[in-house]
Amino acid sequence: MAKRPVIVWFRQDLRLGDNPALHAAAETQAPVIPVFVMDEQSAGEWLLGGASRWWLHHSLSSLNKSLGSKLLILQGPAQSQLEELVRNSGATAIYWNRCYEPWRIREDRELKQSLQSHGVSVRTYNGSLLFDPTTVSKADGTPYRVFTPFYRKGCLENGPPVRSPTNRPTNVRLAEYSAGL
Repeated sequence: MAKRPVIVWFRQDLRLGDNPALHAAAETQAPVIPVFVMDEQSAGEWLLGGASRWWLHHSLSSLNKSLGSKLLILQGPAQSQLEELVRNSGATAIYWNRCYEPWRIREDRELKQSLQSHGVSVRTYNGSLLFDPTTVSKADGTPYRVFTPFYRKGCLENGPPVRSPTNRPTNVRLAEYSAGL
């Protein structure tokens, strides 16, 4: 019996190498549905400008080429687009690398709760920072508010190990999936 697919949600990490979410999804040996969601509604005041749109277009084109033209690009609110993709594809899990902007953290938390309430496994990873801010705190458990003590005390002396880059996975099985678009 064939494994049900898993989804890898590409966000600010439009690369195959050093992509912990893609690496972890490939290790499941399930077919992978790579997706990018252009969510301009949720960005609010952080909408992309002209230069960022130019960069995004070329980065997505390159990523799609690297994925054998199997990158699914959806448009609209990320939560509704991803929930619909999960329903339509029969995916059992979704993987993504975390973003740390306050509005993204809030939206990710809501999406994660919603998907998990429907039995979908959600795995998130630190794919962009040496130290995940949620793993570094002061002795009293509160977050650092100043960089130098964060770095000296939280990272160098008491912090978790530095995140190591992951290699480009060689065993990604891309799913044969079309959103009918």
